[in-house]
Amino acid sequence: MASVYKRGKIYWGRFQYKHNIIRRSLGTVSKREAQTRLQKLIEEIRKQQWGESPPPEYDKIMLSFLNNHSAHLRPESHRRYTTSAKNLHSLLTGLNLDQITSKTLATYENTRRSEGVSSSTIRRDLACLSSMFSHANWDMQVWDSNPVSLFLKRQERRGRLKESPPRTRYLSSEEEQKLLKSAKGDLPELIAFAIDTGLRLEEQLSLTWQSVDIAKKQITVIGKRRKERTVPLLQRAIEILGSLPRHPRLDGTPDWVFCNTKGRRYGKRTRGLAAAVRRAKIPHAQWHDLRRTCGCRLLQDKGFAMHEVTLWLGHADIRVTQKVYAFLEFKHLHIALERENAKSHDRT
Repeated sequence: MASVYKRGKIYWGRFQYKHNIIRRSLGTVSKREAQTRLQKLIEEIRKQQWGESPPPEYDKIMLSFLNNHSAHLRPESHRRYTTSAKNLHSLLTGLNLDQITSKTLATYENTRRSEGVSSSTIRRDLACLSSMFSHANWDMQVWDSNPVSLFLKRQERRGRLKESPPRTRYLSSEEEQKLLKSAKGDLPELIAFAIDTGLRLEEQLSLTWQSVDIAKKQITVIGKRRKERTVPLLQRAIEILGSLPRHPRLDGTPDWVFCNTKGRRYGKRTRGLAAAVRRAKIPHAQWHDLRRTCGCRLLQDKGFAMHEVTLWLGHADIRVTQKVYAFLEFKHLHIALERENAKSHDRT
């Protein structure tokens, strides 16, 4: 006799097959949906008896995704995917891929909202799930559909799960000077180098002396998607590199540029930056805002073209650069309007 029952908020199914009692999570808080899924599950198990291949299991595909795909990404990206996988686990564990439908995703969204989770976090979790489906398709070639991408588009049209507006914070020259004065230890050099090169934090901390060419005034970095790019060095960045001690490594380990006295790579300095921002009494700034400051100065102060900034910062496409720095165009319009208003005032 087949039946459904609850464990916490999630329904589970129980049925007998070949004198064995089988219990599986049905991954839903709806009793009607649980009953439908239970019947599908029973049919799939019966198909296996006749040699038909059942749809792939979510748990196995997600484990493969984390071990074989996500693990080869940047550490920060891997940690984010791992966190999202933990969030998804409670609702999706025990399901097959064909059981993950728009209804399942809507249930996940509503459940997470009821727990007080923000839209951006829910969207991040679903983006992880979408990447898992792509892994099943392109890497494993065991599944050819992705219900997540369609669900996200539908929710965006309804005004739900929209992407957060791009951050526009960057430092003025005055704010930079205040920040550098308030920073302690090795932080001023790290901050100034980040502003002058526009490197992502992981790119900067991963920089080795083998990638530095002072004679040519450039460095070579490995960015997102393992893509290599060359970044020119401004004079201040060259002076910072010249002031740093070298710690040659004889054991073959990386010769880090930014490291402690024992040659060990620095950890993240985000807390140190936050403390320096508080001491400087300037509006809240994150480490990535230093990279955005570099892009703004290249466009505004140095007159770089948009495609040149794309190459400098290592964006995947010029459209990414245009989207990130679109706010500068509106700022220029306001400046032009203020200038015109001032001229009109002088004429009167």
